[in-house]
Amino acid sequence: MYPPNDIISYNEKGTKIMAFANRKGPICMVIASILWSFGGICIKFIPWGAMSIIGLRAFLAAIVFTVYRRSVKIDFTFGNILTAFCLSATTILFVFANKLTSAAAAILLQFSAPIFIILLQFVFYKKRPKLSEAIAVSVTILGMLLFFADKLESGELLGNILAIISGLTFAGVFVGNKRPDTNPDQALFMGFLINSVVGLPFVFFQMTAEPVAWIAVIFLGIVQVGFAYVFFAVGIKNTPALLACLITAMEPILNPVWVALATGEMPGIFAAFGGIIIVVTVIGYNIWVEKYQNKVDKI
Repeated sequence: MYPPNDIISYNEKGTKIMAFANRKGPICMVIASILWSFGGICIKFIPWGAMSIIGLRAFLAAIVFTVYRRSVKIDFTFGNILTAFCLSATTILFVFANKLTSAAAAILLQFSAPIFIILLQFVFYKKRPKLSEAIAVSVTILGMLLFFADKLESGELLGNILAIISGLTFAGVFVGNKRPDTNPDQALFMGFLINSVVGLPFVFFQMTAEPVAWIAVIFLGIVQVGFAYVFFAVGIKNTPALLACLITAMEPILNPVWVALATGEMPGIFAAFGGIIIVVTVIGYNIWVEKYQNKVDKI
């Protein structure tokens, strides 16, 4: 894949080169996506309840983000509060989904968030979806339905449902961040604080002394969430939209791979096929919007 023109520069002889400074954004996005992808495997190695994992991970991530921001300032605007609660809900639902169903199902179903954005814009902003958007939504829903075609235990069924809802709330994060009264850094920090408050009390009742569990939860908070969002905050400001979408698709692909290698957990054939449909549809839709939709009269 060739790099976009805005990350190409030239040397004194006029030869085309890649400038490191211009590659900083995509490199940061790659690092963030790789760090996010370890969420599923870490959660699988922690025998504690979901709420204790959520609370301790958010608390550690809040510390990292405070150091990065060098501030604890939060403006309690409606946009910040709405986005923070959507982020909080996304994290809680995702951790519970990982506890109940396969890591592949949890992350791949959550990756449907861009499609939910289309639906949210229709419901709340009366923005009628174009034909291309309607097709993307329909195909993604088909991919979701395939996750339920496998033989599921009751817990896996509930986990899949929670993962789908987490995709909806994650879409709310993106929609909320577009509001003029939302500061993304402040909303993110507020979301960490909300999860810290609701989850930390469970740590005292659910934590155990296993070194592996503590290593995993510390890695989750400091690295998988804290450092990942720092890299994301830097990367998203310096990366073209299409390239950012393609890079973040690394997370739903790598997440189940790490879990399969470490635990042998494999999604069923229908779930795997459904995941492929979701990833391909989301990436394909973003390519269409970026490259072709602006050249076509309203479809």
